[in-house]
Amino acid sequence: MIKTLGRGEQGGSTGESRGAGGPRPARLAPRFLALAMAGACLLTGLEAALLRLGLSAPVTDAGLAPGSLAPLHGPLMLVGFLGTVISLERAVAARAAWAFLAPAGLALGALLGPAGAPQGVGRLITLVGALALGAIYIAVHRRAPSVAGDVEALGAIALILGILLWIAGAPIEDCVPLWLLLPTLTIVGERLELARVAFLDGAVEAVVAGLSATALLGACLHPAGDWAAIIIGPALLGLAVTMAYYDVARRTIRSRGSAAGAVRFAAASMLAGYLWLAVAGAVWTARGLEGNAYEIIIHSLGLGFAFSMILAHAPTIIPAIVHRKLPHHPLMWVPFALLHGGLALRVGALAAGALRPWQAGGVVGIVGILAFMLIAVTRAVSSGRIGSRP
Repeated sequence: MIKTLGRGEQGGSTGESRGAGGPRPARLAPRFLALAMAGACLLTGLEAALLRLGLSAPVTDAGLAPGSLAPLHGPLMLVGFLGTVISLERAVAARAAWAFLAPAGLALGALLGPAGAPQGVGRLITLVGALALGAIYIAVHRRAPSVAGDVEALGAIALILGILLWIAGAPIEDCVPLWLLLPTLTIVGERLELARVAFLDGAVEAVVAGLSATALLGACLHPAGDWAAIIIGPALLGLAVTMAYYDVARRTIRSRGSAAGAVRFAAASMLAGYLWLAVAGAVWTARGLEGNAYEIIIHSLGLGFAFSMILAHAPTIIPAIVHRKLPHHPLMWVPFALLHGGLALRVGALAAGALRPWQAGGVVGIVGILAFMLIAVTRAVSSGRIGSRP
């Protein structure tokens, strides 16, 4: 989600900027629309999360069908929200109008389910979005091939395969392992590219690429039997250990100086994310996706890893997409604590079979996500456009 910044967007320049004012408002409109749709997927997905926790949810009372919403929690969060955010960043980097089919298709298709549209229609539209994302990676590979880009492309392939299974009527539980690899491998690929300066040779890139391909193989084999856990689990654990060791976050967590607050927050979020990636890999190896292990794994990856990385990179992702500043604020540590504390409580409760702490942990995590989104939006609105005076 941050490769764009490594290709000329850091500081607000996207290659389409026109002086200090950045791109024309007309060019920003599709980005704001895609972000709004991603936000709608997030809020609806959190609504579904409350229902899955066995709690009341406010929007359900406004007209949504509760029986059909709760099972859509996974598609809304993984395909709708994370898929849209990732593909939007890729579309901005591609600088091509057709690339916005990716975020538009993924968000619209995910939202059609809760809106009551026929299931097949929404799923086909998400497939269009996923194929568009795949096409973006093909274009990127032709322009500038790299191991890191290939790792990210594996995440797009996993998304496409998971949606094809969904269209074919496979259980959500068989689609989720593939969908989880979209944010996982996207983040791994982008951190790999930024960490290349720390590698002594290409051996580490080869290891990461091999582990990523192994994880994709394990996810593809999952519908054939839970024995695939012995493939995907160790692969994810290996990725966690390798990336945490080589990521610059191990050094920047000790930063000092005027900008240390933002740097240390990003580093802490990244290292916490790698910890949850390791938890997911270890649990998947030991227990597969059976019983409570299923929820531990999917939330360790979807919340602990993916959302923690969003916390880390939002101050650079948002300005790159919408050309508005998002300066760090100490209050960002509050949603950080809520996100990871809630997830730890949730995992511990699942391991102990305790219902109330499990529900409490889920609610704390939801509050953490909403708190960070509120802080990010208010900071971006109040801080002005990139290039403007403070």
